[in-house]
Amino acid sequence: MTRRNFFILFVLPYLVLGILLYRFYTYLVIEEAKQHVTAILDSTNALRTYIETVQKPVIYRLKKEGKLDRDFFDPKILSASYIARHVLANYIQSNNIPYRFKLAATNPRNPVNRADSFESGILQKFRNGTLQDYATVLEENGKKIFFRAIPIGRNQPSCMRCHSTPERAPKELVQLYGKSAGFGEKIGDMRALISLKIPLDTIINRYMRGYLISMVVLLVLFLLFYVFLYQLNKKDRTIREEQAKRDRLLQETNAQLQQRVEEEIDRRLKQEREMTEQERMLTHQSKLAGMGEMLGNIAHQWRQPLTQLSAIMINLDLQYEHGKLDPERFKEKLNEANDQIQYMSATIDDFRNFFTPANREESFPISQPVLSTQKLVSAAMRNNAIDLRIIIEEDFMTTGFPNEIAQALLNIISNAKEILKERQVSPARIVLRVFVRDEEGFITVSDNGGGIPDEYLHRVFDPYFSTRHASTGTGVGLYMTKVIIEKHNHGHITVENTPDGARFTIRFPHIH
Repeated sequence: MTRRNFFILFVLPYLVLGILLYRFYTYLVIEEAKQHVTAILDSTNALRTYIETVQKPVIYRLKKEGKLDRDFFDPKILSASYIARHVLANYIQSNNIPYRFKLAATNPRNPVNRADSFESGILQKFRNGTLQDYATVLEENGKKIFFRAIPIGRNQPSCMRCHSTPERAPKELVQLYGKSAGFGEKIGDMRALISLKIPLDTIINRYMRGYLISMVVLLVLFLLFYVFLYQLNKKDRTIREEQAKRDRLLQETNAQLQQRVEEEIDRRLKQEREMTEQERMLTHQSKLAGMGEMLGNIAHQWRQPLTQLSAIMINLDLQYEHGKLDPERFKEKLNEANDQIQYMSATIDDFRNFFTPANREESFPISQPVLSTQKLVSAAMRNNAIDLRIIIEEDFMTTGFPNEIAQALLNIISNAKEILKERQVSPARIVLRVFVRDEEGFITVSDNGGGIPDEYLHRVFDPYFSTRHASTGTGVGLYMTKVIIEKHNHGHITVENTPDGARFTIRFPHIH
């Protein structure tokens, strides 16, 4: 790296940052001094206001009532300037603060308050309204001083007693200060300003430590960066040299590499052919697995209809043997069997349509699939001594696939029926409610089967998960129910335990 680059990359940025940091710390010094001075001056002004508006009127009232002598005057309780100066002096002395406070006036009663030419110029600007506040940094005896001045309030009627004419002023005041100064003022005149000077040495020294530490940290960071770039440049040179060596070796071994490339191409072509064949076999196995899963789902849905058909056939056989099978009864049972067969056929269509994305949604009342489900399971519920209650508080319209919703409800009810049978609950009860809340439609299916164990509650919708024996449950029904409700019918299904048993809630956000 050349000297010029070193200067541009490191020295110049370091100097610029150093200047910016110096200005920043200078700003912090002035701000801290300003805060200290502002707090003290505001407190002093507030004290003067209190004396003029509260304390003096009380003393004048006492003098008027004769409780104090009419010519009574004591600056310790009647002079706002005297009181403010001594209060601040005590504060500065007790806190060992090197502040210098002054109440500066062009017509002061007390000579210590006489304004110099600098203060007189500021006071004149306060009087004519060109300034409201004044702050600057001065240099006295080679030291920096922060100076701030603010005007005191303009003369009020209560001020005229002591500042208009010597004849109106208390005799004790005239005896104390004489008649030559402090008089001749009018209401509305601005008599004086209050100022405070604070040495900046202590604050500068404190911030200078921070500035020096910052500059050292910056220097270390710049040096580390320089070392990093140096190492990077050195590494780059090494890489270039090694690259030149590799280029030479590459030219020398080009013939050998050409042969290896050809061999590698042949090997990869053979590997790709083998992988293509393997992918084909995996795809075929996947299709077979999908077909097997669909057949398992169909079998799971057909279990109840087949039980119903079996019961119908047995019932027909018994009635026939006992000579009670009249044409009307035969036709009734035949219709029931046909309903079950139609449902089984519809189940095949539903599952086929489930895997076919061409299904078309329709608008329908939710009571349609609910009542359809009730019709399909009512006989099974009666045969198993289960009280199935359908409560439609308020019907609503939704959009989706009514047959699929009926299938989902059938899955939930069948699952509840198996639990009630397995746990031998008596009296057994399943309640299906339809209602509307906050412009959303709901279906709840609850039972009194004792609920789902807490450790399994979050898994009931997982595929192939079942808490029952494999002979009575495959774990597909509730998984398919969730898929049907949430992916096909714009709903959302959840499950929770109640004091009596499990409750499934299906929510339809979009109803009309």
